[in-house]
Amino acid sequence: MPECPPEPPGLTTLLPDPVVVVDPVGTIIWANDAAADSSGLVFSEWIGRSLFELLHPDDHATTASAFTTVEGKGLGGLVDVRVRDGAGGWQAYETRGRYVSGGAWPGVDEAIVISARRVADRQALELGGGDTDRLRALVHHARTILASLDEHGTIISINGEITRVLGIDSEAVVGRHFSDLLDADDRQLFCDVLHAMEPIARIGVRATCVDGGHAHLEINLADLRNDGLIRGFTLSATDVTDLKTIQQALRHMADHDPLTGLLNRRSLLSELDRLVEGGYDDETVILFCDLDGFKAVNDRVGHAAGDAVLVEVARRLERSIRPGDFIGRLGGDEFVVVLPHCSQQEAERTATAIRASLIEPIVATDRVIELDVSIGSATSGDSPTTARLLATADDAMYEVKRTRGNLR
Repeated sequence: MPECPPEPPGLTTLLPDPVVVVDPVGTIIWANDAAADSSGLVFSEWIGRSLFELLHPDDHATTASAFTTVEGKGLGGLVDVRVRDGAGGWQAYETRGRYVSGGAWPGVDEAIVISARRVADRQALELGGGDTDRLRALVHHARTILASLDEHGTIISINGEITRVLGIDSEAVVGRHFSDLLDADDRQLFCDVLHAMEPIARIGVRATCVDGGHAHLEINLADLRNDGLIRGFTLSATDVTDLKTIQQALRHMADHDPLTGLLNRRSLLSELDRLVEGGYDDETVILFCDLDGFKAVNDRVGHAAGDAVLVEVARRLERSIRPGDFIGRLGGDEFVVVLPHCSQQEAERTATAIRASLIEPIVATDRVIELDVSIGSATSGDSPTTARLLATADDAMYEVKRTRGNLR
């Protein structure tokens, strides 16, 4: 067990409120008697261990953010946390930290001195406080961003959920316009909604996280500018990033072939309908691609190898097309390459590149597979409907296959 540094002179050990000293990464250096009495923990056993082991997991982000910003501020803001007690439960504390350096604390170069007061104790001391502290704790620990904005949208107060969602110190954003936290594309949307407020408005936006990532927020705004106490807006924002991710995954599953990741038949036909009926000035060309010799792969090597071949074919097709082109799998070993705004010369170059790519041997399940491909093309100008476009390209593909003697 690490040796505890000598206790500092003065009245620190006699203070009625808990005091804990940690290094800048949260390792416990010292604690006074009140910390042990209040929590029921034996702090001599915790010297050299991380303070985060004692904190509720939902409070780690808020505390870590406070640690990283307290050095610049000297005296940190009030932070509500839940601390494990000797009985295995959780106690709520209001804490504040002060950064000290240059040997101000005996035996260490840098430290954070944290004073704490149990919320229950503070409630007992504040006569007439009613449920104010309970409400404050609920707001701080709510799994929704809660903020009060002035009439211009500047943040007056905000709870700790902003730290858990975006990694931003809640104190650091007070005084900033809420739109500053959003992606550039959504800032104007937020301002427009704020300035044209109905009594209640609801919008979806993306916010920028400290680590460079993004969070999807569903925001509810209430206009309380006429309220004598609020005189501004109240904002609640729910992090729906996980929900958006699930929705995107479900949409991808609905629109894409599960094996190759290309558009499935339904989505391919829908996209072709959009192009054919959209009246593009330039013609759309499609290339109907059918693999030659693929049936023998399944029969001779097995379906696992066949699936691996189809996946590799899909990747080679993707590498052979232009930006803006797209590919769908009609089924089996039939693929359709769609070339919007394409001349016949460009289509021929793409078809040549596709065949050159696909006749290169493919290694699947330790077997070398050699295939060919028959490609038929059709243009939207000659075939005014999706069905006719596909039928024309299919006929052209079979003519190529017949000419090469590859009809099955």
